[in-house]
Amino acid sequence: MRKAAHRLTENSIRAALLAWLQKRLPGSARLIEELGVEHGSSRIDVAVATSLLSGYEIKSDFDTLDRLARQMHAYQRVFDALTIVTTMAFVDEVEALLPDSWGVIVAKSSPAQQVTLVRRRQAAPNTRRDAMSLAAMLWRDEAYTFLVEQCGPVVRANATRGEIYETLATSVPLDVIRNRVLDALKLRNITTPRLHSAGNELARGERQVMVGGVPTPCHEIA
Repeated sequence: MRKAAHRLTENSIRAALLAWLQKRLPGSARLIEELGVEHGSSRIDVAVATSLLSGYEIKSDFDTLDRLARQMHAYQRVFDALTIVTTMAFVDEVEALLPDSWGVIVAKSSPAQQVTLVRRRQAAPNTRRDAMSLAAMLWRDEAYTFLVEQCGPVVRANATRGEIYETLATSVPLDVIRNRVLDALKLRNITTPRLHSAGNELARGERQVMVGGVPTPCHEIA
C-alpha cells in the first residue's frame, strides 16, 4: 500500500522559507514575522525589508483560504512584491484567486519529511500600493518626526495618528514614504526597546530575524 503524503504544517513551511531567505538575502536585510498591516487588522507571515518591502503569506495543508481575499487586498496596499507559499492542496485555488503579480511557491514534503520549496511563479511589481496604508506602517512618533522633516510643523504636536498619516499620504511621494518605512523596519531592533533579539516576540506581536544565521540545509527552492 502506498504511504499517504505527509501533510505540511505552517511551522514547517515557515522554517523552510526563513532558511531559504536567510541563505540568499544580504546582511542588511531584515526578516520580520507576523508584521501587522492596516493597523494590525492583518498580519503577513514573513516580511522582508531590503531596498524593497516584500511579503510572504503561508497557507499550509491545515489552513483554509477563507481569509485570503481580505488579506490580499490589505497586503497589496503596502508591499512592493508579494508571494504566497502553499501546498499542492491549494495551489490551483490560489492561482485562480490572486492577481498574476503575486509569486507562487509550492511546499512539498520529501520521503524523509523534509520540506522542499519549488518556485512556480515569480512575483512581479505590485502596482496597487496606497500611501495612507504605507504611512500607517510607521509608529506614531516615527510618522510625526518624518512629517516634520519633510514638511515642517504642518500639524500640531499632539495630532492623532490618523491626522499624521493622512497628511503624510497627501504631502509626501509614495516611494519616499516606502523608503522611510523600510528604514524604520531595519532600525527598530537597534533603536527601540520594543524589539527583542532574533526569534523573540516583539511588543506588537512581530518577530524579527537578523539575516546571517546558518540556514538548515534540507530546505531548498528549485
